[in-house]
Amino acid sequence: MYAIVKDGTITATASTVQKLFPNTSFPSRPNTDFLTENNVKDVVNAEQKNRTYYYVTPGNIELVDGVPTQKYTNTAKRLTDETIDGLLHQGLKTVMTNKVKSNAGTLLSHTDWMVIRKAERDVAIPSATATYRAAVITECTRLESAIAGAGDVDALATVMNAQNWPEEP
Repeated sequence: MYAIVKDGTITATASTVQKLFPNTSFPSRPNTDFLTENNVKDVVNAEQKNRTYYYVTPGNIELVDGVPTQKYTNTAKRLTDETIDGLLHQGLKTVMTNKVKSNAGTLLSHTDWMVIRKAERDVAIPSATATYRAAVITECTRLESAIAGAGDVDALATVMNAQNWPEEP
């Protein structure tokens, strides 16, 4: 995205320089001299938060310290479940708890056969496997508790970025 900036004001924006100057032919990309002479600057992006936790919508392009900047509105998604018009809309806490449980289930599924074998035929589960399974369950429980205790979307993101699943033996 490009903008023409004259006298501290954005006078035009376009996705390409060719669209800003439709009657000018360029061999490929316009050279730096042409861009400077015509006050063309690259548009930079303002902060866009993680779309897992925020709705990110583009706003206006504004000058920030002389730099054309695409602004964004970052609106936190719903943290808790809510019923709207009789329909349950899951909040991020429910969604993330389900992801954590699913991940734990996937990690445990690789060794479930050993648990079944123990129950059916009383064949011992190797201690490394038992330790691993206990660590998966402990991490899942820790994360579920931390998710439940997250007071806002940023705290929830911190919890989700601090997952510490054990390595399979």
